[in-house]
Amino acid sequence: MPLFISGIFYLVLLLLLAVISATETAIHSARDLEERLERAGEGGVARKLRSITANPFVQLHRTLLLSATLNLALAALGLHLVSGPFRTLGWQPWLTAPILFAGTVLVGDVMPKFLAAWSPSAVLLGSLRLLHPLRSVLDPLARLADRATDALIQRLVPSQVKTRVPMTREEFETLVEMREEQGLIDPAEAEIIREALDIERLTVRDCMVPRVDLTLLSAEDASARAALVLDQSAGRFVVIYGETPDVVVGVIDTQAWRLAGRPAWQEMITHVSFVPETMPVLDALEKHLQHTVLPVLIVDEYGGLEGMVSQEEIADWLLYEAAPWQGEAGEVRELGNGRYLVDGGARIEDVSQELQLPLPLAGIDTIGGFVLNQLGHAPKPGERIQVPGADLKVRRAVRARILQVELRLHGSRAAALPEETESENL
Repeated sequence: MPLFISGIFYLVLLLLLAVISATETAIHSARDLEERLERAGEGGVARKLRSITANPFVQLHRTLLLSATLNLALAALGLHLVSGPFRTLGWQPWLTAPILFAGTVLVGDVMPKFLAAWSPSAVLLGSLRLLHPLRSVLDPLARLADRATDALIQRLVPSQVKTRVPMTREEFETLVEMREEQGLIDPAEAEIIREALDIERLTVRDCMVPRVDLTLLSAEDASARAALVLDQSAGRFVVIYGETPDVVVGVIDTQAWRLAGRPAWQEMITHVSFVPETMPVLDALEKHLQHTVLPVLIVDEYGGLEGMVSQEEIADWLLYEAAPWQGEAGEVRELGNGRYLVDGGARIEDVSQELQLPLPLAGIDTIGGFVLNQLGHAPKPGERIQVPGADLKVRRAVRARILQVELRLHGSRAAALPEETESENL
């Protein structure tokens, strides 16, 4: 091949490699694609941009495949130039080869990456004109390369060796942080992913309806009273017990009982599973709640009834964690002048975080349980306790259970909280 034709061909491949190298870096670094999408409207450019933002790894796969092909072609053509035309001109191969290699790396890799890091979105938009028409060629080649690689690995690697090591939680969290910093996912999406990861740490005790909130019915009660309890039950399921509330016979689905025409309640008793309070939520969903609306009953280490959990309670818990409702029935309601009305069942960790109040967390789950523990006796409305930074007063209580607590922040903390909240909103 003549030197002129070989040189032109080499320069074309080198420029193409430069475009691919810049595109690869731009995919990792683009941060302002959302602004570009808004300005692009709904035209062809916007559709191409959205295809990249929806799944950037597909575009990256194409660039890597094309980059590997171009590097191989350049290496073969460079070897031909060094050993053929350049040598004929009297150039020494040991001097020509390093110069050609350095120029190829500088023009085809280093400079494009610097350019892409400086203006990633502009580079990515420009590369679309090159890569998008090549999809019909690159996608079949990428699938063929994947299948060939998998077949080669299965043939060469022993079957007892795992070819794909599962990603650990820490690695996945690091990956999410990297993608957030690169602008490939926004902070809200990253927070949703972290909330989803936290599911594996939840136990059924975190999501259960506690025993004090369950509707209990003795198996020895008269039919008239049982029908009244089933009709007035606030929850869907009523727990039927024997001699004591810890000797559970089963549950009755009040919704199914009403739809069946309110038959004899003994015919509607359904046996359910018992699980320990330390069982992870994901295990309970997989083993007991995957294909049924029936709940499972939660027992403590002594076999006593602790509560009940179903698909509905778990879904409510997860939805509340992702988007807590701050309406009238919110767990923490501001009354003004540094005063807050707190539901007794609110988790003490959530109250401490929302009001920026250093409440002790060890061994106590709810704010009502914390006040009860501090008082040391059955509470009465109006009783008060003091903690660093706030005063707590019992507003409503039923027997030994605290339903509402009024929390009054001390002056400096009450004045600081609105400012911090306002700065967070900004």
